[in-house]
Amino acid sequence: MIKWYKSQPDSVKGAIWLGIILIIGIILRWDYVWDGICRGFNFYSAK
Repeated sequence: MIKWYKSQPDSVKGAIWLGIILIIGIILRWDYVWDGICRGFNFYSAK
């Protein structure tokens, strides 16, 4: 796995790290994210 990671170009390494950071951010703010999803569906269902 480490060998595969080291063989990737810098742009791919950056995308991997950005994805990990974004996933951690979503997990930490899950209540806010879930509330936004619910508000979005409620807006389109006219509730």
